[in-house]
Amino acid sequence: MVFKLLCTPPIKENWEAKVASMDASVTTLELDGTIPTAAADATWDGAFITPEAFGLFKTKGVGALVVLYQALADLVTAGRVAWVHLCASGVDVPFFFPLMAACHEKGVALTHCPGVYGVPIAHYVLGHMLSTARMIALHAENQAAKKYESLIQRDLRAMTVGIVGAGGIGSEVARLSKGFGMTTIGWRRNAAPAPNYDEVLAGPDGLSTLLAKADFVVVCVPKTPATAGLLGAPQFAQMKPTAWLINVSRGTVLDETALIAALPIEGQAPAGAIMDVFAVEPLPQDSPLWGMPNVVITPHDSWRTDEALKDNHRYFLDNVALQMKGEPLIGLVADEYLSPAIAAAAAAKAAKM
Repeated sequence: MVFKLLCTPPIKENWEAKVASMDASVTTLELDGTIPTAAADATWDGAFITPEAFGLFKTKGVGALVVLYQALADLVTAGRVAWVHLCASGVDVPFFFPLMAACHEKGVALTHCPGVYGVPIAHYVLGHMLSTARMIALHAENQAAKKYESLIQRDLRAMTVGIVGAGGIGSEVARLSKGFGMTTIGWRRNAAPAPNYDEVLAGPDGLSTLLAKADFVVVCVPKTPATAGLLGAPQFAQMKPTAWLINVSRGTVLDETALIAALPIEGQAPAGAIMDVFAVEPLPQDSPLWGMPNVVITPHDSWRTDEALKDNHRYFLDNVALQMKGEPLIGLVADEYLSPAIAAAAAAKAAKM
């Protein structure tokens, strides 16, 4: 029996041969939430809104994404979709919430793709660690000023990276860091030895130890109620004055106000920050972070390479193969990640009463 999929572009366009070889078929869910080619009572074994759909944010605003995800939520509520796959690793996105809550209410399997962007994000982290240690920005300034001056730079072999969140992304950061001869310290909920880590710590004391030892503090924990505000003024004070902070997690994992207060003070940690995520995105024009010389700002695109989207599609298709074999799906959304969505749905329902 053909396994029926409902997907936004470009799954049908780019993966037609692969899907056909799996004895599956794809119906296109248009970006406006409509399905022109489907019967009114059509059902699907799996559904996937691709990361390419996020382009709607730039062209039509977040409201268009709300409409698209609500359309799929309505199909789930109507009993027309048996499994939903989310294209993101982090599922703390408000326009995901109605879909997540619908899956919970209907008992529909819900997966996401933790670690799918581990490689490109780890490349981003290593690139910025190298850029900072080898003073690339200062060399560029000197070039612009026609100033021919040799600089004493830092060597990664003599440095320690502290990875707050030793999961999929963190473990890839650790693997690449070992290739440069760095000492690697990880932090997660349960302390246990792990490949490419010299040490894995847990708990408040473990976090304090990591912060005190690290030359780069890389934040890549998922956003949950337990990690909100994980790093603030007390934690920044525990860092080396020369240490840099790299955040590829979520903006609210840090106390951004405390960070803004600490960064301009010479001789106080952190010495600088590489920021790919922010408490409010896009970063407001009046944020002091824009004007700080020791801050590098990127627009939440540490994951975005020419191979990343293909990796995301493959993750989904690998799960399709598992589902067709009756084997356990990978990336099932944990209850702790569902809680905010369920709470938001309940609040919305109460507001309508």
